[in-house]
Amino acid sequence: MNRFLWGVATSAYQIEGAAENDWTDWEARGRLKAPGVRCGPATGHRERWRADLALLPTIGANAYRYSIEWSRIEPKRGEFDEAALELESQRAEYLARLGIEPVVTLHHYTHPRWFLEDGGWEHPQSVRWFSRLAERVGAALPNVRFWVTLNEPIVFVLGGYLGGMIPPGRKSFAAAAKALEHLLRGHAEAAAVLARSRAGARVGIAHNMLDFAADRADSSLDRRLAEAGEALYNRALVEAVATGRMTWSFPGEGRADFRIADLVGASSYLGVNYYSRVHLRFRGLLGPVGEFFYRDRHGRGLTDMGWEIHPAGFDRVLKSAFQSKLPILVTENGIATSDDRVRCAFLHEHCLILNHQLARGAPIEGYFYWSLLDNFEWLEGFRPRFGLFEVDYATFARRRRPSADLFASLGKTLASNAQGRASQGSDAR
Repeated sequence: MNRFLWGVATSAYQIEGAAENDWTDWEARGRLKAPGVRCGPATGHRERWRADLALLPTIGANAYRYSIEWSRIEPKRGEFDEAALELESQRAEYLARLGIEPVVTLHHYTHPRWFLEDGGWEHPQSVRWFSRLAERVGAALPNVRFWVTLNEPIVFVLGGYLGGMIPPGRKSFAAAAKALEHLLRGHAEAAAVLARSRAGARVGIAHNMLDFAADRADSSLDRRLAEAGEALYNRALVEAVATGRMTWSFPGEGRADFRIADLVGASSYLGVNYYSRVHLRFRGLLGPVGEFFYRDRHGRGLTDMGWEIHPAGFDRVLKSAFQSKLPILVTENGIATSDDRVRCAFLHEHCLILNHQLARGAPIEGYFYWSLLDNFEWLEGFRPRFGLFEVDYATFARRRRPSADLFASLGKTLASNAQGRASQGSDAR
């Protein structure tokens, strides 16, 4: 049997920065919440990657999810940097020597400058550009089994093409719908490319899922809005990877409905990223029909991202993800907090949910905590602290937090229960 994957996750830009891409340009335009912040070298991982990866066995990890930085691999359209590809090959080989399963993400929000200048995900050729990236990276990493083509495509499209909050900064439902279609076509083509490059390749999408609730429990309009949020944000992609049909309706903005025949069978698992619950409130028919809030309804406090700590929502989104009829990898689950006692409680409570699901025979094949290290958190800059290892940004020194020890202990329990589940062969309900 395949072992249960127990690991941590990072993304290239967030821990090593980039020489130049769409995010460096976004920062230079002062579009972060802290306008003067620049990612720069981030946590200095590019020079320290061997030492950072050597931390993985010390926390009981047997897998590591990380991303390649497209702008380093293909700085100009059609021109690939062989030195950058060789570095990725060295990293994957080093992980193998450590006994760590690499899980490689191809797209984690960032793009080379040329990609957006040439039309971005609205351009029909974006599908080909992305599959070509998958082909070159797949050839450079022939022994990698697990791939994530896209990280959080719904979040990326909502933020980049509808809300204008992240690159490319568009505010158009038509643009968002077109970008989403091309992203999913890109996933299908990239999955086919990777399957050809390595027999037994496992390919999926990391799908951010939220637990949705009516802000006012006695409001039928709030309840309907929460259901619409569930359908738009969670269920649409789950159904699309299973059926090939994407039905995407955004209240007050528009509706997209398209089919991608090659999407059926393209995914060998579905990744689930879970962090929090949101409450939706109906505003009215003029302008945006609803607002969303993070509420501290149970007195746990909010995270340093302002998100509710809500482990029960983890159980609900997993049940929703099971509707894909695919095996599940929890590709991200974590908390931003400066209080490591809160991080330990978060880890423990979410792993209780995971353990319960495994005991019931749920088709969950792995769990990845976000993140190994404190990192650059997009619009928020360096303030939020997600890492099992603290980073001193003045010196780039790493300091192990007590939550890293808890993570190692929990991994032993989860792996044992996953093994028991496989031997019993029970089904999830």
